[in-house]
Formats: sequence, structure tokens, C-alpha cells
Amino acid sequence: MTKNRLHVLRRLLSAWLLPCSVLAASAASANTAPGFGVMVHYLPDKHSIADVARFDVDAFADSLGQMRASHLILTLGQNNGQYIAPNAALERMCPQSAANRPPRDLPLEIGRALRARGIAMVLYLPFRAPQSDPYLMDCLGDISEQKPPPAAFIARWSAVIRDWSERYGPLASGWWFDGVYNTTGVSAEGWNALCGAALSGATKRWLAFNAGEGPERFSVKAAPCQNLMAGEFMQPPAHPAGAQTGLTFHLLTPLGASWGRPTPPRFTADQVRGWIANANARGGLFTLDLPLDADFRFLPSHVALIRSATAPRNRALALTTNLRQP
Repeated sequence: MTKNRLHVLRRLLSAWLLPCSVLAASAASANTAPGFGVMVHYLPDKHSIADVARFDVDAFADSLGQMRASHLILTLGQNNGQYIAPNAALERMCPQSAANRPPRDLPLEIGRALRARGIAMVLYLPFRAPQSDPYLMDCLGDISEQKPPPAAFIARWSAVIRDWSERYGPLASGWWFDGVYNTTGVSAEGWNALCGAALSGATKRWLAFNAGEGPERFSVKAAPCQNLMAGEFMQPPAHPAGAQTGLTFHLLTPLGASWGRPTPPRFTADQVRGWIANANARGGLFTLDLPLDADFRFLPSHVALIRSATAPRNRALALTTNLRQP
């Protein structure tokens, strides 16, 4: 292990970026690139949730290992009201949601498979109730995400977050909350409930709250307990500056044309390698959003490019040359 890699891992440990067990596993794996990770927008709706039954967890985890990812940001759900994981608190408060319970606990299986490979799992969830599901919006007491969240909603949503936090415990190395657009009027009690729920089940987690995309917002601190930049940046420069917010550096961008879009890569391996190096130098993270095909597989062209970008330096040139061959 090089001195540079040891230096990066020590900085990650000091920043509490991973629970000790996951960090130790990552350090022991020669196949992970410290600081590099993948985000997946897997968002089935109520009509396609049954497809979760055929998701090949081991093949998925193996692909992440082949790309040398050190972390995965996994969507539990977004705005259509369907989640890929059961939640007892949600079903208790909103009984009709039980009809759309997934046929398996996919995050639990993925978390276990990733842990065996030294890869951390971060859970993605919107900061607000699913905006396109009228039943859950009403049941949870929420309103438009552009308006301040009602106190009653915060209490209910905190219970939902706590259920997942405790369900996955140390398997969940963090939370990435999306759509944190308006927090006006959130009381200290409200923040304590939300932050306490996000930290329940594990003593140390990444906590990112996404206030928006671009140079002015990717590094914003949007919550008192936030310790990681959300990092969303559609067109990142080679060396993103980021505000001095005291947060651990993080840059997040899609490899395809947009989030979850199965298009050819819009970056080169050299660009990706540069962003990983920049994140490592700052003791932080670089994450690429990658789409899945209809069989829950990563696109071969994306896998090949990332393997080139994360390869040890003595192999990177050969892999890049192979990528350019017809």
C-alpha cells in the first residue's frame, strides 16, 4: 500500500467517513479505489416493484467490485411513492402503503453483499414526502417541497427514517437526502428529530443534505448535522472549489447524459481519474451516477471506462488504449 493511500485512509477515518468495520474492510481490499463511489437511481413504480424479485444482488455487487468502488449511494425511493424496502413505521402511519411492499428487502441484501466486498452503502431518500403520491403526501402531512416543511410532517418523516436507520444499522454508512430546498422555520426540535433518526442504529455516518446543483449549491451546508457535501454538479470543472463549510468534500455527477440515463459516457477515463485524484487530495469523495439496464446490469461501456479510470497507474494506460480500439 502506498504512502498516499495510507494518508487518504487516515484522513477518511479522522473525518468519521465510515464505521470502523467498513473502513477496515475497504483498506484490506486491493480492488477498491479510496474515495470513488457509484450512485444508482433504481426507482421502480407500483407496477414494476415485483421486478425486485429478479434483481441479482451478487452480480450487482461484483460489478461494483470490478469498478473498484469504495461506496454505493442507493435510492430507497423518490417521488412516485414506491420504495424498494419495507418500512414498518410508514405502513403503520399510512396503511395503504403496505399494498406496495416490495417482495424482498433489497437494501439489506445489497448491504450484506457490499460489506463482504469492503464497499460502504449510503442510502438515498428525498428530504420530503413523495411529491407525486397524493395519498402519502396527505397521510404524512406534507406540502410542496418548495415550501417550508410542516412540523407534523417532520415528526412523521423522522419516524420513517429511523425505521430504516435501525433496520440496516451498521450496514448503512450514511444518508444522502435530496430536495432540501426550503428549511425555513424548521425548529431545533425538528432538526434533532431528523438528525437523530438519521444517526439511529449506528454511531458514525455520512450525512449529506442536497440543497441543489451547481457551483453555488453543491457544497452548501443545509442541515446542522450535515458532515458531507451533497456534491451535485452536472458540469464539474477539473478542480471544483466548494465553499469552506467545514464539510467533507464530495463531488457527484452522472456519467450519462443525466441521472439514470443509459447513454454513452460523457467523460473520458482521464477526466474521471482526475476527479478521483482531486477528491483524494482533499480527503473526500467522488461519485458517479450510473444507470442500470432492464436486467439491473451496468452498461458495459461505463464499466470499461471506470475500470480504466480506477486501475492502478501501471495498468491505466493499457486499459485506456484498449477502450479506444474499435
